[in-house]
Amino acid sequence: MTADAPHDVDEPLLGIAHPPRFWTSPFGRSFMISVSVAVVGTVTLLVSTFWPTAQISTIHGIMASKQDFFNDEEVQRLLRKHEIRVEVTARGSSEVAFEVLNQETQRYDFAFPSGQPAADLIKNERRSRGLHTATTRLFTSPIVLASYREYAETLVRNGAADRHSGGPGGALYYTLDTAKFIELGKRGKTWNDLGIDRYTNPDGSSITNGNRVLVHTPGVCRSNSGATYLGLAAFVENGGEPAQTEAEVDRIAGEIQPLFTASGMPESKPWRSYITPEGKSQGPIVVVYEHQYFAYQQSHRSRTGRVDTGRVLLYPKQEFQTDPEYISLKPGAGDRLGTLLHTDPELRRRMMQLGFRVIDDTDSTGTRRLFELLAGQGVPTPDERTDYTSAELPRLSLLQRLIDAVGGCP
Repeated sequence: MTADAPHDVDEPLLGIAHPPRFWTSPFGRSFMISVSVAVVGTVTLLVSTFWPTAQISTIHGIMASKQDFFNDEEVQRLLRKHEIRVEVTARGSSEVAFEVLNQETQRYDFAFPSGQPAADLIKNERRSRGLHTATTRLFTSPIVLASYREYAETLVRNGAADRHSGGPGGALYYTLDTAKFIELGKRGKTWNDLGIDRYTNPDGSSITNGNRVLVHTPGVCRSNSGATYLGLAAFVENGGEPAQTEAEVDRIAGEIQPLFTASGMPESKPWRSYITPEGKSQGPIVVVYEHQYFAYQQSHRSRTGRVDTGRVLLYPKQEFQTDPEYISLKPGAGDRLGTLLHTDPELRRRMMQLGFRVIDDTDSTGTRRLFELLAGQGVPTPDERTDYTSAELPRLSLLQRLIDAVGGCP
């Protein structure tokens, strides 16, 4: 062999090691089977948790402000237990009715308008066409006015509100003399005129507000809460009676329109503004649903250990309960979801945790059970009403005429 000749190098041998005797023993084989079953079970659990199974059915709905219910993560989790996923198209309450009645195909399984006028329109029109229409009343939530303590106390001092019983941080609830309040706005009174400067900002300076005393509402053309407060104001302006004729509607619209066009928040989301630090300066009194306030106070207490005593509710003396109706538009999926929402204890408890007055056979307004839950969560409840007056809306065609006149709706 010469120095330049390549060396012959043996390739490494790849041997197969014999397994230890443990793995071939009966005990070892049993152990391996147990481990395999555990691994398969774990993988199955992970897949079912993070990837929806083929059994989950998607139910499509169109709804207005109560969409927050289906957007709630806990509600979504509870629905998944029943192999249901809900996809919601959000619209204004009047737009819900328009889209349902004018859809070319039966796209939605259910509709859930926030107010009775839109629900009645859908039900009456679909039934006249012979289309499937099954309704379920799940909960109620009164129209209320959210405000701040300084402004509510200013109204008390001017004879336009009464304070409910208070907790450790003072009363959270007030009853608004709606007629006196509306009169203040019609006379052009400002918050400075009413003496808001008696109260101070966090930096010690006096609060000043030269704006007229008004309620800030979402747009009356699209929003059920805005249209309902308009109807309530019209009821009060008409001496506690709903308008009966077009002439009455036109007269009332002319008298109260300035109270709405001057509010400056026609298409905004008053609730979102209200809970921000800047809310007090943007709109010291805004129209909301009661459930929004109750849900907020429960959440605030859970986070901080106390309720927010700076934000308060004004209950108009002429109470108006909004009765949103779940309307199944199709047999099958739509009916199934409606039945589940009406009967499932966990979903119904979650409705109350979100602030709704849940209706059942023993409590037609849902008030008692909701207030018991709030008390258990450490959230004070309003005083029991002794001067209950129910506001009435005019019939649907006259209400629409009022909305169009005040809101300048297209």
